[in-house]
Amino acid sequence: MGSSIPTFSVRFESRDDFVVEYTDRLRHGLVVLPIDVRFAVGTIVRLRIHLPDEMVLYLTGSAIKAPGVGTGDKGQWIRLAPLSPADEARLCTCATAVIGSAQATEAEVARAEAVESDDALTVLLVDDSVSMRLELGEALRARGLRVRVADNGLVALSSALKRMPDLILTDVEMPQMDGWGLLRAIRQRPGFTQLAVVFLTRLSDEATRLRGYRMGVDDYLSKQMPADEILARARGAIARRRQLPVNQACHGLRGDLEHVRLGSVLAFLEAERRSGSLFVRRGGEVSTVLVSHGSLCAIDNVGRHRHPHDRIFEMLGWAHGEFEFSAHDVAEGEATPLSYLLLEHARRTDERDAGPTGTRIELAGDAARTRAAR
Repeated sequence: MGSSIPTFSVRFESRDDFVVEYTDRLRHGLVVLPIDVRFAVGTIVRLRIHLPDEMVLYLTGSAIKAPGVGTGDKGQWIRLAPLSPADEARLCTCATAVIGSAQATEAEVARAEAVESDDALTVLLVDDSVSMRLELGEALRARGLRVRVADNGLVALSSALKRMPDLILTDVEMPQMDGWGLLRAIRQRPGFTQLAVVFLTRLSDEATRLRGYRMGVDDYLSKQMPADEILARARGAIARRRQLPVNQACHGLRGDLEHVRLGSVLAFLEAERRSGSLFVRRGGEVSTVLVSHGSLCAIDNVGRHRHPHDRIFEMLGWAHGEFEFSAHDVAEGEATPLSYLLLEHARRTDERDAGPTGTRIELAGDAARTRAAR
């Protein structure tokens, strides 16, 4: 120990272990030393806290009795002296910075895969609103779910690392770590590939929703949605996530046409020059659109149409359904720029909407057919 004042070095086995320790104790001014020695209450202790970003904090504290029941045999508890603003900022910055680490040890993956053994689903509800956590939490518990709560993304990540839920139901706008940061942290960790994440938010613009789908969100739900509908949609998100192959669960692009229309998806694929298969489903209808470097190569099911372009025009009008993009190489051949199809669809839509009064224009087959509306 060196001097008359006991001095200890505190290190963390992994970055995620630091996140758990920070949210559970450090941010509350507490440290637990895993030692058998017990100090008298009030004994001054010096600590060297080795942070994952290789910085070292030199802190002091005093021994206290273990708070709560059943914790007295789990090391010596230390109450830290008030931290300087600089030290508080270093701890917070470090905790926020390490969440993006895509690496995980085998122990971390195994811990993250420790799912509840029975049929009851576990939901981690994340919202900075106390009333939202109470009201929705109780509603979901009344419907047979196990519910844990967290007031921001960092606390939620710590909770998930200790025991993985079946679903994270999270607000987007929160202090310290928002829903975007939490989603990114979850999707970058190999042990969480089968964990469904649903945004509970009022977000309405397509660009923002498409960003969420690109990052791996499984669904969007309104905060005003009835609890029974939230439960049904949550179960659907869990089922879809578990059906994904493990090696594809963190990749690709999946979503609902109710949130992001097909035109936005096609525009994104062209802008990113993506290649692969775009599956579009509505009810029993399924079409696979092959895309090479952002251009249309082929479509496997043209429905009632004779030309693939007309099938694309039809699907661009779908307000409901699902899409899923799987990236892979596509043999190059005759291709049509997706931007041409989007512009042509917009032109045809404008012509239809501007048709003479009492006339209905139908776009089907290879050409437009006009008939008088009765």
